[in-house]
Amino acid sequence: MNSSKSTSITSWSDYKIDPRYLLLAFLASFFTAGQVYLGFFQPWDALILSVTTTTFTELILVRFIYKKWQFPLSAVITGIGISLLLSSHVLWPYVLTSFLAILLKFTVRFKGGHVFNPNNLALVIMLFFLPQYAVSTPKQWTNGFGIMLLILLLGLIVSYSANRLDTVVAFLVGFFVFSLVRHYFFGEPLLGAMGPLWGASLQLFTFYMITDPKTTPGSRKARIIFAVMVALVDSVLRTLSITNSQFYASFLISLLFTMPYRFYSQKQK
Repeated sequence: MNSSKSTSITSWSDYKIDPRYLLLAFLASFFTAGQVYLGFFQPWDALILSVTTTTFTELILVRFIYKKWQFPLSAVITGIGISLLLSSHVLWPYVLTSFLAILLKFTVRFKGGHVFNPNNLALVIMLFFLPQYAVSTPKQWTNGFGIMLLILLLGLIVSYSANRLDTVVAFLVGFFVFSLVRHYFFGEPLLGAMGPLWGASLQLFTFYMITDPKTTPGSRKARIIFAVMVALVDSVLRTLSITNSQFYASFLISLLFTMPYRFYSQKQK
C-alpha cells in the first residue's frame, strides 16, 4: 500500500510545470496585450531583435563553455523582458542590452552562480551610460483596473510557482510603508508616493525581476530582508528624484547583500 502511494506521488511530481514556462506565458501575453489593446510604444521588431539576440548569444556561449546544445528558455524570457522594460527610438540598444544581459550572466558570477538579474544589470548599464538612447519610462503603462488585476493575478501565480511569493509580498508591503514615510516626513503627495503601486511598470519589476530564483537568497528570511532592503533603497532614491530607482535599488542590494549572504551561506555549509 505504501509502495503504491509512493509511486502515485512520484508520478504526480513528474507533471509539475517548470515556473519558467509560466513566466514565459506571462510576459508573452503581457507584450501581446500591450500591443493590441494598450498601445505600448515598443515595436514588434524590438521584440524580435531582443529575443533573437539573447537566444543566439546563449546558444553559442553554452556550446562554447559546456560543449553542448541546449534550448535557451531562460534567454527567450530575458529577451521578452528587455523588449518590455527598455524604450529607445532606435533598435541597436535592444540588441546591445540583450547581448550584455546574457554575456554578464555567464561572466559576472560569484560562488557558483550569477549575482545580478541579467535584465537588471544590463538595463542599469544602459540607463546609466547611454541615457540618450535607452530609457525605461513608466508612462507607457496603463493604470486601468482591468489590466492591473490581470497582471496581479498572473504575477501571483508565477511567483507562487517559483516559491518567491514571500519576496513579492515583502517588497510590496515595504514599498507601501516607505511611501507613507515619504508622504508624512518628506512632504511627497500621497498619490504620487503610492501611484507606482498601481502601475504595471512596478508590478512587472516586482513579479519578474526581483523574484528571479537564481539571484534571490535561498532562505525565506533572507529573501524577505532582501526585498525590504530593495524597497527601502528604492524609496531613498525616489526621495532624491533619481529616475529608474527600482533598477538601481535591485543592483545595489544584490551587490551589498546577496553577495555577502551567498559567501556566508556557503561558508556555513
